[in-house]
Amino acid sequence: MQKKQMIISPSIASANQLCLEKEVKRIHHSYEDLHIDIEDGNFIPNITFGMKTIKALRSITSLPFSFHLMVTDPYRYLEDIFSLNPSIIFVHVESVDYTSDIIQRVRREGIKCGLAFNPATMVNQYKYLLNKVDGVLIMTAEPDGKGQMFIPEMAEKIKFVRSFNHQKTDIWVDGAITYDKLESLKAIGVSHAVMGRQIFGT
Repeated sequence: MQKKQMIISPSIASANQLCLEKEVKRIHHSYEDLHIDIEDGNFIPNITFGMKTIKALRSITSLPFSFHLMVTDPYRYLEDIFSLNPSIIFVHVESVDYTSDIIQRVRREGIKCGLAFNPATMVNQYKYLLNKVDGVLIMTAEPDGKGQMFIPEMAEKIKFVRSFNHQKTDIWVDGAITYDKLESLKAIGVSHAVMGRQIFGT
């Protein structure tokens, strides 16, 4: 069986924020998906986009949006996101007490739902959910802004997810991903790579 191509998802948070329309149109025809990080300044220190900006982005491109909710209360964002043609919504396991509930909430809308894991979070305690989600996003760097560094040890976490669910679930990586890492990540089962500075050059 031929392996699928790895899908690259550009992270618009790394684009020139003064020229978002120009940046989106520049990459529109080269990728299958646009990655939207929503960061609330609470779950992590940084703040990215409000819904007004995201809705404006929706009006200028037909690309599906993959959403990564790096927020303390993901529920409060769902209703707005549902109307924006999301390809998938990732929720951090660290931000919810009852993970199955939010998975069901998203899927009732006919939208894919995935789980995201910070580098320090163990995946094995969530293995009962790995076959119930459409994607698993492994943070491969601490979300600490421009100083973030790729964490090689995350490869073991990726291998665990892949060995456990046998190709059924897409595995995404996000954090300091560079072109030279793509082949080795694909070899251990990664299907999607979120890339920011490598694409937008910021």
